[in-house]
Amino acid sequence: MVQAKEYPLLDPLHLSKMEDLSLLARVVVEGNYFGLHRSRKQGQGNEFFQYRAYEPGEDLKRVDWKVYAKSNELVSKTYQESTHSNLIMVLDASASMSYRGTNLVCSKFRYAQMLASCLLYLGHRQGDRLGLFGGSEKKVDWMFPSGGRESFKSILTTIGSMEPEGGDLGDNLWNQFKSKLPRQGTVVVISDFLENENRLENYLSFASSNHYECICFQVIDPLEELLPDDEAVRFINLEGEGELSVAPDRIRTEYQSRIAGHIDKLGLLLAKTGAELCTLRTNQDLGFGIRQFLSLREAGK
Repeated sequence: MVQAKEYPLLDPLHLSKMEDLSLLARVVVEGNYFGLHRSRKQGQGNEFFQYRAYEPGEDLKRVDWKVYAKSNELVSKTYQESTHSNLIMVLDASASMSYRGTNLVCSKFRYAQMLASCLLYLGHRQGDRLGLFGGSEKKVDWMFPSGGRESFKSILTTIGSMEPEGGDLGDNLWNQFKSKLPRQGTVVVISDFLENENRLENYLSFASSNHYECICFQVIDPLEELLPDDEAVRFINLEGEGELSVAPDRIRTEYQSRIAGHIDKLGLLLAKTGAELCTLRTNQDLGFGIRQFLSLREAGK
């Protein structure tokens, strides 16, 4: 794991203090990753790439006549190939995402907000059309993919206004989401994936199609894997009723084994759908998630 001290701009300790998600994303991406997610294929795109010598028989529309007037030399403009696509962010805002362990810098949901904002900023700079499906059983936000700065700002405003509450997005909401998906694109799901794992194959059935890439980021708090060192701990169901008091030392070994098994099972379940899994901890710098996103997206092209 990359240590946060090596990349202070990516440390959630510093980033979680920034309220403006647009500014946060710009600082992170332009300070560390701008330029990594760009096509370098020469084609008919609309972003100038470089000049090269004119070849006889080539379309004269490509000639830069201003350069010719100054230097009496025929040169052609080349452009980056357009790689515009749809990038749809699925953000879990159920109550379990509100959890924040003792002495840790941010909740799972705040970490998810920051990660989503950075990935959307990367897509925005690439020229992708951005979409959003987020919330819980109590409140759902759906924004169909569209391009441009205003769309990007609107999605980040919506993400910033979300509050984790209620249960997970259920079957009906996922079915509605799948019925509204565009014909192709990249879908990024950010959740703790602590419930309904047996329903994932149905929820993410679209990922088996060649028209979609699906990248799943599991965001968990380190204490959810380790259990605290306290003498007694009270577990409260954040998405329903019920609580349980236990002595962590008595159950720690079995608990850690079960949570590790859950993560392993989750990876296998997602692999069956064609989706990729990356597990992140809330004390881990955002750079790891961003690099995983870039690597997986480039590999899927």
